[in-house]
Amino acid sequence: MILADLQLTRVLRAAGAGRGPLPLPPPSGRYALPDGAASSARRAALRAGHPGQVADRLVTVLESLRPWEREHVLDPLRRRSVAPDQRRDLAGNPDLTAGRPVGQGQGSAPGRPDLRFPEPLVLGRARAVQVDETTCGSAVLAVLAAAGDPVVSLWLVAGTDVSRGACEHVVSEGQVDATARELETSSGRFQALQRLLKARTTRAALGPFPWPGRLGTPPWTAARDARYADVRFTHRIVAGGGPGDPVLASALRSVAAGVPVPLYTGGDVGTGWSTAVPRHVVLLAGVSGPQAEAGGDDGTQAHGGRWCSVYEPSSGALHRVRVADLLAGTRVAGEPSKAVRRALGGWPHVTWAVLPAGRAGGSRRVG
Repeated sequence: MILADLQLTRVLRAAGAGRGPLPLPPPSGRYALPDGAASSARRAALRAGHPGQVADRLVTVLESLRPWEREHVLDPLRRRSVAPDQRRDLAGNPDLTAGRPVGQGQGSAPGRPDLRFPEPLVLGRARAVQVDETTCGSAVLAVLAAAGDPVVSLWLVAGTDVSRGACEHVVSEGQVDATARELETSSGRFQALQRLLKARTTRAALGPFPWPGRLGTPPWTAARDARYADVRFTHRIVAGGGPGDPVLASALRSVAAGVPVPLYTGGDVGTGWSTAVPRHVVLLAGVSGPQAEAGGDDGTQAHGGRWCSVYEPSSGALHRVRVADLLAGTRVAGEPSKAVRRALGGWPHVTWAVLPAGRAGGSRRVG
């Protein structure tokens, strides 16, 4: 590694920070997406920690929504855009996943998504864009919570709080300076939730001391406050990327099992010392098929035909990239892949991952 390629995260990892055994991936099937049935939505709410009466109110409200609103609530990351019969075929035959993108939009040829045009991620009537340059992590944590809890996504999309004030991811008037007028719109609710999560993740980040807000969200408090259904999280530094990187491989296994993973991205000393630290946060949202177990020496056989989707909050869009490109940091004529750069918010490297680490214990409040 030459000096121009130096990243602060590599130095921290060498010093022992962000290391440790990798957590086991979530069990396959437990975090399958709701299929739109009332019973599935109810189970998702219960898994997220809500009592039965809240889950029942959720089902009642879902029945009154328009079809597109219901879809936004049940699948905010658009992971069910593969038709059910195709998804069943994919699950039964991993060979069919080769070349098939995740969440392929209408008008794309099968297996050939147009990477020039990311799909806007819309919650209700609002594009899921970060509030400012310091809230990328907050936006990612907001979308992560919504993807794992239909009570949260219902509030973001339609403004209905079936928890009646009991949900920690629903903002009330006056909380974090939210006004009644702001909370009337999808965009206002998403912005208010970002402010709430920003305040939560900067609190007690350095022992008893707060984290400077201008520096965004540190990975350790993102892991502390991240929520997806009943999953708790931990954080690990990415050693250096590449097809054999164990942290990125663990992230892909978790996403294949149904749990999205926040990723921190950044640059290196070659583009300035200020870029050699984690600078942005994205969400690894979906992957096209089960994790391959075998491959060539460089990993291309295992990953070459697979695609993943990445939520990038500065654009408020879902980007499609090849898994092999994400793992290897594919370079074209000495430059990082344009598709990977766009998906990572303009940065070339994944530097840190917030990984699932088992189910939340009874002492941790969810909801």
